[in-house]
Amino acid sequence: MPLAKESDPDHVEYDRGGFAAVAKRRYRTSMKISGLLLALCCSAAASLLGNDELKDRLQPALEAITPDGLLAHIKVLASDEFEGRAPGSKGEDLSVKYITDQFKKIGLKPGNPDGTYTQEVPLAGIKSEPRMSFVIGNKTMDLKYPDDFVASSARLQPEIEIEKSDLVFVGYGVVAPEYGWDDYKNVDVKGKTLLMLIGDPPVPDP
Repeated sequence: MPLAKESDPDHVEYDRGGFAAVAKRRYRTSMKISGLLLALCCSAAASLLGNDELKDRLQPALEAITPDGLLAHIKVLASDEFEGRAPGSKGEDLSVKYITDQFKKIGLKPGNPDGTYTQEVPLAGIKSEPRMSFVIGNKTMDLKYPDDFVASSARLQPEIEIEKSDLVFVGYGVVAPEYGWDDYKNVDVKGKTLLMLIGDPPVPDP
């Protein structure tokens, strides 16, 4: 993913020009949403505090949250170094450390009874080593993973086998009525193995 760079507070440029307009629109939308939420919080607080007292107590927080500051955090967390921040990965460890350090920096105290900032939860990791072959008549064709095919399963089983299954090609496996696209139309898939293309169909971005 290309890194974002700031040219002015309302504009974000990307190394790939095709994403510039989308990035700019999303960035502005995020800022508007953040501003709206902050305004709602201030409105709620105003009902409990006088205007002068409210201003004095909220001013440090208002000054601390800036577009430049938010973008700086986004640049770090979205950088290639964090590798997508997937659970159980190096990127997750880096993300947890970065966020924890930011909590400490602003004086936020740990919320867990054991005095830590993170909560341990059980996770199950799955690493697939799929094998596939086609049998046509008396000929067998072995496929190489991931060069010829990609397959995975979310079932917590040591091994999953699908034998002697009819194969049905379903394009990209997409149903999108808004584009008049249905890869499953008039296709009988019951009890069969579906073969589909990786990625998205070539539909123009509206």
